[in-house]
Amino acid sequence: MAMLGSLLLFIMFSMGNTEVDLPYPVGIDKNCHYGWTPFGDRCYKFFSQSISWIAAERKCIDQHANLASVHSELENDFLLSLVPSSKRCWFGVHDGVQEGAWLWSDGTPYDYTNWCADEPNNINVENCGEISWTSDRCWNDAGCSASVGYVCAKDL
Repeated sequence: MAMLGSLLLFIMFSMGNTEVDLPYPVGIDKNCHYGWTPFGDRCYKFFSQSISWIAAERKCIDQHANLASVHSELENDFLLSLVPSSKRCWFGVHDGVQEGAWLWSDGTPYDYTNWCADEPNNINVENCGEISWTSDRCWNDAGCSASVGYVCAKDL
């Protein structure tokens, strides 16, 4: 197979800009998979299945994604557009490592917030973030074992 691939690459480069269909993928697919919606350099998908925060993160990882992180008001508004207005859902913010030290599950910087008034408040040990909690469609800290839908995000 390596010999065939090398031969095809040789033919492709020797022909200039002629397109050749290779029997294997080359480069990165710049499109989101079916059911995922592009925004910026990531793809997003809302899942209505009600599960705990950690189960949602694991489901996202199975999709080569993480629970969605949010880094701007524009991205937050986009994320809200994916979630039915009557739904609550998990996204990737948590403070399970240290109370009050909020982190994104995908490891990106925690550089934007949209907490509801008087949130996060950690009532009854709330370490996971949910979005679309009220008619204000802002963020709430919730107990991680609650069962709600979730939004995954992955890089293009």
